Amino acid sequence: MSKKILIVDDFKTIRAIVSSTLRINKFEIFEAGTVEEAEKILETEKIDLILSDYNMPEMNGYEFLKRIRASSKFKNLPFVFLTSEKDKTKMQMAKEAGLDAWIQKPYNLDNFVNTLNHTIEKKSA
Repeated sequence: MSKKILIVDDFKTIRAIVSSTLRINKFEIFEAGTVEEAEKILETEKIDLILSDYNMPEMNGYEFLKRIRASSKFKNLPFVFLTSEKDKTKMQMAKEAGLDAWIQKPYNLDNFVNTLNHTIEKKSA
């Protein structure tokens, strides 16, 4: 059974590129342009991992991560950032808030897919 990944990014082009990459690697993909859209998908689908951008309008990825970790229903859901953000303080804060992995754009395809698979397996073990 394919793993379900929710991609949260305010740029439709980025979501499309990442989605096609992950579909080729046998993941089932759901896309959201905002945290609000993401939360609606989380209510209706059994998602295996959230892949979120850090820098987004309205609510950034860090705030979204904290919201997910505060939820009794989703607190253990694997959460990964895919971002061009390079700030070490933000990385440390996200790790302390329960982030599972931080993937830097541009990414190496094999490492990207391996990180997602490893994160899902680690959390479900």
